[in-house]
Amino acid sequence: MNKQRFRRFDLYTTAYRTFYKLLVPVALKHMAITRPFLRLMADADAWQVYWKGHCIGRTGSWADLRAEAPVRLFSVGSGPSINQQDLGLIPGEQCVLVNGAISLVLDSTVSRPFAVMIEDSRFIYERADMLMQLPQGTRLCLVASAMQALGATCGAEGLAHFELFLIDGFETPYGKARRTVNDAPNESYRMSAKAKLSLNLAQGHFGCGTVMYCGIQLAFHLRVQQLYLVGFDLTDFDQPRFYENQHNAAWTGLQNAYQERILPALRLAVDIAQEFNMSIENCSHTSIIPRELIPFNARLMPPSWDGHYAGEEGSAER
Repeated sequence: MNKQRFRRFDLYTTAYRTFYKLLVPVALKHMAITRPFLRLMADADAWQVYWKGHCIGRTGSWADLRAEAPVRLFSVGSGPSINQQDLGLIPGEQCVLVNGAISLVLDSTVSRPFAVMIEDSRFIYERADMLMQLPQGTRLCLVASAMQALGATCGAEGLAHFELFLIDGFETPYGKARRTVNDAPNESYRMSAKAKLSLNLAQGHFGCGTVMYCGIQLAFHLRVQQLYLVGFDLTDFDQPRFYENQHNAAWTGLQNAYQERILPALRLAVDIAQEFNMSIENCSHTSIIPRELIPFNARLMPPSWDGHYAGEEGSAER
């Protein structure tokens, strides 16, 4: 299967962003990705959202969201392993859905997610039709570039359809110059030699090559006690996600990021989880994440499951 990497070109937007980068200081060039139509204005601990000069609403507060934290959270990705699992246990659980896992709402497996998190604008441009089928007022957590993409594809009505939350860049904060972690409060993050982890999404998040890390950082922000990862396979990179097929599967960069970025980030998360008395378990039976790093939990496996787990054959070294 030959997956094509998504590329979107709009002459006006490209020209605008090019000139913008020429006119602003280097430390502000990360702002170009939200231009030309999206503008956010700080409003206490949230943001007023403007699209083409018109205010369409206010984002939610990360501090207020913490007050609604569940004891346990299911972070659901789009790995093909989901197709072999019994998701009948998911209804009634608090779930954060990343990217195409929103299809679980559309087929009524999940009635209403705790939140939806999208880290890349590509998904918005390619799957806006899926996104707009979510219930009115769904919590939708977006990086600024994805918020710009939602406006570009669905207009002000699309932005107003959701309760928006800005997933800010920890080192590239919206409206401010780039910063290092040394400029942020020590209690808001943890870091190792190769990875960084946000403990407070009001300060921002860190990427590592998989959007599931957004769900993991949300769990730390909420201070949940139990985190279950679902559809977190990181294997069969040439296979469609569970909601795709051979004809519409999108390109993925997971294979390149796995060893250098994803594994160090997961090791850091597991280490810090002990500090917060949080358990992290992986419900994917085909995941290449080593079991000794994140234990496997078979709670979603059907009675017919034969006990096979891909990691037992050493596939974690792929």
